[in-house]
Amino acid sequence: MRRLSLLAGALLVAAILPAGAAHADPGQTRKVEVFDQNAPKGYVDVPMADGAKARSLAPPSATVTPIEINGPSDKRIDLVYLGDGFTESEMATYTAQVANSWNILAQREPFKSYRKLFNVWQVNVISNESGSDNDPEPGVQKDTALNSEYYCEGLARLVCVDVDAAYAYAGLAPAFDQIAVVVNSSTYGGAGYTDEELVTFSGGHYAGPEILPHELGHSLGDLADEYPYWAYPDDGSTYTGDEPVERNTSILNAAQQTAQQAKWWYWLGAESPDGGTIDTYEGAAYYNLGIYRPSDNSLMRSLLKPFNLVGREEMTRKFYETTGLVDASTPSTAPVRAGTSLSVTPVAIPTVSTRWFVNGHEIAEWAGRTSVDVLDRKPKTRPGQAEAPWCGRKDLRVKGKDTCTYSVQVADSTDFVRNTAYKADILTTSITWTINGCEQ
Repeated sequence: MRRLSLLAGALLVAAILPAGAAHADPGQTRKVEVFDQNAPKGYVDVPMADGAKARSLAPPSATVTPIEINGPSDKRIDLVYLGDGFTESEMATYTAQVANSWNILAQREPFKSYRKLFNVWQVNVISNESGSDNDPEPGVQKDTALNSEYYCEGLARLVCVDVDAAYAYAGLAPAFDQIAVVVNSSTYGGAGYTDEELVTFSGGHYAGPEILPHELGHSLGDLADEYPYWAYPDDGSTYTGDEPVERNTSILNAAQQTAQQAKWWYWLGAESPDGGTIDTYEGAAYYNLGIYRPSDNSLMRSLLKPFNLVGREEMTRKFYETTGLVDASTPSTAPVRAGTSLSVTPVAIPTVSTRWFVNGHEIAEWAGRTSVDVLDRKPKTRPGQAEAPWCGRKDLRVKGKDTCTYSVQVADSTDFVRNTAYKADILTTSITWTINGCEQ
């Protein structure tokens, strides 16, 4: 499903352009994250039509290959891969690089555990020439479908593309939430167009695909960067603003978080996947001082790292905000007749389970079921056999009411989430049916 960016305007960013570099008007630029092979380096303002080659396109044409489809697009996060600088004879190379990127992403938590919440599409974009502008050196020009170029804004490893063209090609897929542009080059490079939910990276370099998980931390998880500006290490920059809205940065130290039960207080002291324990480490959101991050060196600070526990939790919550926990169910907007079979199809995540209730009373023997039958009258039982659940059963009936309700609760019990509000809200959903024609 295509969704609007939740991060627009949320990041505090500053340019890292060389002295004297020209800027377009603020309303005509995009904030793009810059990377080296080990870590994100900050943000730069890129003109909307950077490189003077962006052009309006007639509706593009390309075939679309489903890589992994796990459900309807309105119930999934759709990741669409595009290629740039791949000629028709290089489609096999492009396909292999898409597969490599998806494998890297799908092996990193929480994508690994929640893989079934994603659909992955490959748009087979064919370019007239192989490669990318300014690669392997400035001045090289290539005729490619998305106009990718190294040395964007004078930065050697910043790879920009024609965003409008990318959107046009992504629109050929059934749906898209995130666009990943694989550039046909073995030279390391890429860019994070966070607000556009678009990433570029060199498909032929081992570290290129590592840019994508970090950028999804922004565009899917609404996570803040956990680094100060690498261009100015230990510059003494101090954050003096209000408490950030992002879950993984805070002006509160560990003692203050515990006292106020704020931010990631319930994770403090827990062992984190990226090493060490969750605490409050000073330096984040582009500042050295005055603001804290949950762990020393997570994926939101460096590449080739796992998310910390706070980031993993927030990503899990955001996944479900997009997909929900239920793929399908018996309609519940109108009364259901007795004798009906009620069904629910939860998302195919191992930690997701169901609990069923009749008139608010849990039916323990129905735990884990995806369908139950509504009995309209007292069922026949054999001697010594327990009476099956139905609306009129003595312990289930509601005195003074002539209606009966059946309900199912679908919930994820993952240990990726400790926040009780998340568990009760985003990680739990209930469906209730009103039953007509059932004896009381």
